[in-house]
Amino acid sequence: MDPTKILITSKTRLRVNCVGVFDVLTFDNSQNNNPLALMAQYQQADLISLGKVVLALACNSLAGIQRENLQKAMELVTINYSSDLKNLILYLLTDQNRMRSVNDIMPMIGARFYTQLDAAQMRNDVIEEDLAKEVQNGRLFRLLAKLGTINERPEFQKDPTWSETGDRYLLKLFRDHLFHQVTEAGAPWIDLSHIISCLNKLDAGVPEKISLTSRDEKSVLVVTYSDLKRCFENTFQELIAAANGNDRSSN
Repeated sequence: MDPTKILITSKTRLRVNCVGVFDVLTFDNSQNNNPLALMAQYQQADLISLGKVVLALACNSLAGIQRENLQKAMELVTINYSSDLKNLILYLLTDQNRMRSVNDIMPMIGARFYTQLDAAQMRNDVIEEDLAKEVQNGRLFRLLAKLGTINERPEFQKDPTWSETGDRYLLKLFRDHLFHQVTEAGAPWIDLSHIISCLNKLDAGVPEKISLTSRDEKSVLVVTYSDLKRCFENTFQELIAAANGNDRSSN
């Protein structure tokens, strides 16, 4: 473990690079029959390296881990940091009567360990919330894309099977209900929350009723979002079938 091999990938996560490279480069055939023979020795070396990394970070200098500067570095740690950090570094860097163990380290950092665990959980909550927003945005975009491909297709104007009547007429009125609302004074009424709310209700197919008014205001149709969703899905499938039929005929 070396400071040059530690990567900071986020606010609460570190990654150790080049893990196992040393084992590959220093492989000893004599240990082939028992590859775990030196594991304890390597673990001790890793813990000592961890102590050096912590001390270097505390001193903000790699010079602090040099043997001749070790005493001054520890004095700096004593003045500026908690006794827990000091004891941790001493445990990792000084000679021990018994082998160092991670199990001995955990009580030294226990109080701060849970603080970091809480920060990691909060970070996960933020990431999940951002993911949920992106999923929501993607779902609404697919609805808008499908609705845009259905409404007012000029190539089907003379096709009696694709006239803007029935299901397609309802979807056209729904498009106007989404985007072309006006105030009592006739000014454009723009409300993104209205658009998002209506799209969510369409996607869920709720039984709530909605009034769709024609542009000349001579016709008012009352339908449910469930009916609109059925019209929406059927019409889009018809559009896909028409596109696939043209592809087969051209081939």
